Amino acid sequence: MKKLLTITFFTVLLIPAMLTGMSAGQALTGQASELPRFAVISDTHFENNRGEGAKVKVPKALKNLMNKKPLVDTIFIVGDLTDHGNQKEYDQLLAVLDDKNLIPENVDVYVMMGFNHDKSSRSATDDVKNILGYAATAAQKNFLEKVKKPLHQFVEIKGYSFITLSEGGSNPSPYNNEVKKFLEAKLAEAAKNDPDKPIFVFTHVPPLNTCYGSWKNEGWGTDVFTPVLNRYPQAIVISGHSHFPIGDPRSIYQDKFTSINDGSTTYSEVEPGILNIGIHPENSEKVTEGLIVNVLENGNVEVERWDTYRNEEILPRWTINAPHNGSNFRYTKVRNGLPAPTFAEGILPTVDNITEKSCTVTFSQATDNDVVHRYLIEILDDNEKVISSFRKFSQFYLNSEMPKELSVTFTDLPSGKTLSVRVTAIDSYNNSSKPIKSQPFLTNKN
Repeated sequence: MKKLLTITFFTVLLIPAMLTGMSAGQALTGQASELPRFAVISDTHFENNRGEGAKVKVPKALKNLMNKKPLVDTIFIVGDLTDHGNQKEYDQLLAVLDDKNLIPENVDVYVMMGFNHDKSSRSATDDVKNILGYAATAAQKNFLEKVKKPLHQFVEIKGYSFITLSEGGSNPSPYNNEVKKFLEAKLAEAAKNDPDKPIFVFTHVPPLNTCYGSWKNEGWGTDVFTPVLNRYPQAIVISGHSHFPIGDPRSIYQDKFTSINDGSTTYSEVEPGILNIGIHPENSEKVTEGLIVNVLENGNVEVERWDTYRNEEILPRWTINAPHNGSNFRYTKVRNGLPAPTFAEGILPTVDNITEKSCTVTFSQATDNDVVHRYLIEILDDNEKVISSFRKFSQFYLNSEMPKELSVTFTDLPSGKTLSVRVTAIDSYNNSSKPIKSQPFLTNKN
């Protein structure tokens, strides 16, 4: 029996070791790999007090990420560090980053300045202009004085190239030509030094029309870097800004290069116009997320997605396959998300709290091969005509705490009429389930 337990113990450790590119010995000891393993978060928004607030959420997120074995080499914080870019908020950020109970001494931290929250329109002093070589903002001055690091950096970690980009523009563009030139030069240098290796790029605002949150209709992308990045299929760009949930499969996208959305560490959002409730669905303040990225011995790059609020991994892991020349891209625009969501057999919506003008509809959530994104709930008259409808988010970003049932209350219904309810589940690619329909019900008469 002891022999069986020993074998089982070793096997349990060996399997995750194989998945992450570690040896069994590294899995047993927590020893760091000779290849990069790093964490990424963004949108810490210090002084934001939505829900528990940044001073609670960010330490909790960091603690959960730092507890993963083996320990990461580096943390990248990809912009919107603060809510308003003032020195008090930077002090709050630095107090957390300097806490060795959260971030061990041997873990390096790189931070980037964001666009709309870390930014100020006021001009900075001449000394900062001299440092940067172009007109700066007061917010950039605060960043430089407090963080004491360059706005943009090019570093090598365990033989791999990493490029960090901070805000450097003014409305409507979040980045100026100086930032673009920096990226162009450093990508060329990295590709010349190691043409077969991935190059990791970190920027707060995602490249336009790539990952979830960056598309033109979603409002969070920039096209400043696209002409440069399009020449480098080995570029893996990780960004924040949108706060869109990383459980959505569209959060990774590959076309000319790889683009990844890293979520947010304060609260979540979804695309505008998709829900009746707006861009902040229920419990969005209880969502913090981040990534752990592993370079594997076979050359692949593995991305772990973490719900840092609940300390739960979001599966499946993403794999960016070598060779990093674009020939093995798998997360492309041809993905269609099929099959469509399905409801359990025999499950129908129920209707209660019926009055003259209102009712409450309750239904069990559908399932999908990725995630159910939202539901269309419709009230039908006895001729099957839609007289009212509501679009509701599934709350997949709550992971293990995702509600098994959802409810919607309708008002302004016709009194004394026979009605029914139709519910359709819709996934991230707009694939619709076969709808389920309630039994007819009668609203009360006046």
